[in-house]
Amino acid sequence: MLLLGHLAKIQGLKGEFLLHVLMDKPERLLDLRDLVLAPPEVDLEQATTPQPPARLVTLRSFRWHQDRPCVALQELPDRTTAEPFKGWALWMPEDQAEINEGESFRHDWVGCAVFVGGHKIGEVLRLDPTVMGYDMVLMRDLRLGRTGVREIPYIKAWFNLDLPHRRIELDPPEGLLDLDRMD
Repeated sequence: MLLLGHLAKIQGLKGEFLLHVLMDKPERLLDLRDLVLAPPEVDLEQATTPQPPARLVTLRSFRWHQDRPCVALQELPDRTTAEPFKGWALWMPEDQAEINEGESFRHDWVGCAVFVGGHKIGEVLRLDPTVMGYDMVLMRDLRLGRTGVREIPYIKAWFNLDLPHRRIELDPPEGLLDLDRMD
């Protein structure tokens, strides 16, 4: 499943929420089905069917309010019913996502082997979005004498991703992988 955003402030008496959105085109919500509402601490990224307390929901309405998406869910008809769900996460099935050729999902990278100059140096643990607008690749360092996790900014020119072979060729700037060893 893919995280779309979090229900923020309740707007009005009809159970509408301002949506703290994580998707590029929030107006696409109108075309989506099988949306899932889950507590913010529940990670549904690998889930195919939600387990309670997560629940299937249907979008009742979508509109813009002061340049922010505002949504209402069929199952939450008024402010009183909606109040306990403030902060909950809204998810969608991955098969409804629009993805362009050459793009991938963050979770597709997990477990890919990372090579520099033909030598395996690590394995991707995850990609985290940053407030700067790019992803941070978290890599388990497998180099001799190294332990821990390296954070590598996703700069497209540095990465050559081969998903079918679960392989990434990395061409980082000199010293990037050794920042922790600088005096």
